[in-house]
Amino acid sequence: MIDYPTLIKKGFSQKEAQRTMEILQKAEKEKPLFVKRLDFILYWTLLIVAIIGNLIISIILLPFLLTFKKIPLYLTIMILAAMFGFLFDQLIKDIQNLENKHHIIAWVFIPSLAVVNTYYMTSFTNHLTQTLRLPITLNSPLVISITYVFAFILPYIMRNIIEIYKQ
Repeated sequence: MIDYPTLIKKGFSQKEAQRTMEILQKAEKEKPLFVKRLDFILYWTLLIVAIIGNLIISIILLPFLLTFKKIPLYLTIMILAAMFGFLFDQLIKDIQNLENKHHIIAWVFIPSLAVVNTYYMTSFTNHLTQTLRLPITLNSPLVISITYVFAFILPYIMRNIIEIYKQ
């Protein structure tokens, strides 16, 4: 979203910046209802896709949890989570008419759900390992979940830090 200070920094005079802000506010008010609803539908569809994506990634992690040991396992988890987090961040950022509360909901709800998914998949893998009596060390569901969520939200954190330094 463009704001007055950004326009001034880009070389607009105060009068030009004020006029531009008035035009943008008028355009926002006169935006057709279907466009506003389209963004709303897109937002909720994206959240559903993110939920399903996190579930799929949790399932994909099963063989890695069974075969990899500490460092390769954590690197794999971090790479998968960071890639999915980057994709999610780009999609959320590109939806034009989202308010801050929508961003907060997305960035609290999805990682929270990812913690639960990853925790249960790791617990399931540990149970499977014990049931089949595989000679594999058990993984901590909490550590795996925290690693996944940290890597998932890292692109969002990095983008915000970069935006702060640009200002």
